[in-house]
Amino acid sequence: MDEQHIGHRLIQITGPFSESNPCCHLQAGAVSSLHCYRIKSGYVAVKDTKFMTRQQTLDLYFMDARCKLIDLAAFIDRVERSPGEEDFRMKAFRQALTELSSGNTEKAKRVLLALSDPTTEPIPAATTKAACGAWPGTK
Repeated sequence: MDEQHIGHRLIQITGPFSESNPCCHLQAGAVSSLHCYRIKSGYVAVKDTKFMTRQQTLDLYFMDARCKLIDLAAFIDRVERSPGEEDFRMKAFRQALTELSSGNTEKAKRVLLALSDPTTEPIPAATTKAACGAWPGTK
């Protein structure tokens, strides 16, 4: 993507790009107004100039969010049925879940922060070979 279109979404188009109506074949959400720019064959850069209404957002994303919520519930059920104590990951997970029902804004940021290491100093050496998804210091 060229420098002019940084911050735009790159969307694959399903049909021929039409200069007169470039958005007619986009596989994108139902936004009120789009500015489209051809980037390369089969793709356009899209900049939303208006936000979707709450109803449009629900219509587009609700079923996907519902599925993810059911997956989370099934995960918690499996963990709670398993013998043993919960570790720091589940404590951080539960803390992150409380952010979803809070009245605060920027829920995605707050969930990410609940699962992140808040320290700023680097550790002298890695203690594992892989990330574990939550900060071990979660209280």
